Amino acid sequence: MKRIVKSRDATSAVFATLLLVLLVFAFGIFFYNFVMANVELATNTFNTEMASLLLKSFTINSTHLISWLQNTGNNLVKITTAYINGLIATVQGKLEIEPQTIQPIVIVSSFIKGNTYTVKLQGLFGVIMSFQVTY
Repeated sequence: MKRIVKSRDATSAVFATLLLVLLVFAFGIFFYNFVMANVELATNTFNTEMASLLLKSFTINSTHLISWLQNTGNNLVKITTAYINGLIATVQGKLEIEPQTIQPIVIVSSFIKGNTYTVKLQGLFGVIMSFQVTY
């Protein structure tokens, strides 16, 4: 009689283990799909931001750098921050560039004649554009 009871306990443990393995496997499939969808969305957005801006022209004086940027893509590009030689700078005006338009981006900083400045414009996914300006 004891032998029958022990075999039932062992069968329950085996079923519990198999059920746990099946649940972990199913959760892993859902988690993998979720992560891959988010990575694909971020990659597509990053690639469209990176490929869509062109520097048309710029003007510079001792306090302002005005860069005219063209958005050649089909998506809105948002500029969050500007850096001049690695230091954060103040950006004035509209920071969103509509698709197929040219917008001025005004960067306020202190500029000295004869120096070359590296300007980096940052968006949601990192550096969108980097260029050098000589005053």
